[in-house]
Amino acid sequence: MGNKFVLVGGGSTQSPSILEVLRRRYQDLDMTELVLYDNDPIRVNMLGKYTKMYYEESGSPVRVSYTTDIDAALTGADFLFMQIRPGLNKQRAIDEKICMRHGIVGQETCGLGGFSFAMRVIPAIMSILEKVRQLCPDAWILNYTNPEAVLSEAISQQFPDLKALCICDMPISIEEAIAGYFHKPLRDLTFKYFGMNHFGWWTNIIDEHGVDLLPQLRQDVQSGRTTTLLQTNEETIGDQYWSDTYKRMIRLFKLFPEYLPNCYLQYYLTPDEMFEDVDIDYTRGDYVMAGREKRIYDECKRVIENGSAKDSSLHAGDHGNYIVDIANAIIHDTRERFTVNLKNNGAISNFDSEAVVELPVYIGSAGAESINVGQIPTFQKGLMAQQKAYEKLTVEAALTGSWQKALEAAVMNKTVPSYRVAQETLQDLYQANKSLWPKMTGLPDFAVEV
Repeated sequence: MGNKFVLVGGGSTQSPSILEVLRRRYQDLDMTELVLYDNDPIRVNMLGKYTKMYYEESGSPVRVSYTTDIDAALTGADFLFMQIRPGLNKQRAIDEKICMRHGIVGQETCGLGGFSFAMRVIPAIMSILEKVRQLCPDAWILNYTNPEAVLSEAISQQFPDLKALCICDMPISIEEAIAGYFHKPLRDLTFKYFGMNHFGWWTNIIDEHGVDLLPQLRQDVQSGRTTTLLQTNEETIGDQYWSDTYKRMIRLFKLFPEYLPNCYLQYYLTPDEMFEDVDIDYTRGDYVMAGREKRIYDECKRVIENGSAKDSSLHAGDHGNYIVDIANAIIHDTRERFTVNLKNNGAISNFDSEAVVELPVYIGSAGAESINVGQIPTFQKGLMAQQKAYEKLTVEAALTGSWQKALEAAVMNKTVPSYRVAQETLQDLYQANKSLWPKMTGLPDFAVEV
């Protein structure tokens, strides 16, 4: 019968890269049906019409449809690719600016920008997964939705019975850059890594001869021979954000040379420097809306008006390749190595066994089998413990609506310097998100309606 794939959040600006890779690899995946589902009728209609036209004109036999009816979308589904954004990038930019007005970074997965996003997205994902449990409990759920670290903790707690894998393309993007730096195919390198999403470290980079390349990279960085790992591609060319990000990651490696850090650790270990470089009037959210978002929806409109997609193409990249590679590994039981978020279960022997962590795993038809890490050093363990406490408190705040838990989470976040900053920033975020966050209990006087 073939597999039914559903893109949950099909109207997202991240959808095109996934849709293109699915089109190319439909035979590998035995994909006979593709559904774009979204609760935003305008966006899903645009991307749905575009995709249907694009697939048909390219000769694809896959049946493409699009809908705002979640029951119709999920019924009979075999694979769900989830990437939703309640409040859209417009709300992201609002949150970023609120945080920056209080002197802290506003990034959408780190700090209180990430907290606010989690408060919007956790209830939405929980509602979708309840539907999954009812309509397609055997479907594989591959989640790309941010903030991945917090969301993976919530899914692990609330839906341990579902076949869910929370994944992120940032590790593979960095590994691609490392492979490019050493002029080697990615498949020739084995990466050892531990941490949590957007909060981890590479401990070894083993080449095809069994040689660890991390010491050479460390020496190149310490000597000043290299200052970045960024390999220019379609997604990063002309984007100063990513150029700066990779340079800061290498600088962070120079400051803490034991292991190579995930680039997002810059927000936690050097938040003051990150704040100094931001433009409070034009945030990353604004940049995405003016760039990728406008480009994609304008192209959808143009193609629909012309009645043909023959002179158009959907962008493909690591974002699309990675999630499809994992689906392929499940379907064909390849037991390939990936990095995903899953319950620790002793893989990091001196860390909370129940906590969700990000680790290399082997993926096959039974899901993910984690690779033993052993003990981790005190510095990384301490940072992870604080961050995990923040994540668990954030999940509790989102599921219970407790203002006290929200405040405790904010104080625990390493990007927040004090109780006062946490309280005042949270108050402003709440006022800007009242219709999107869960109903809160125990609110202080500022929130009392007159």
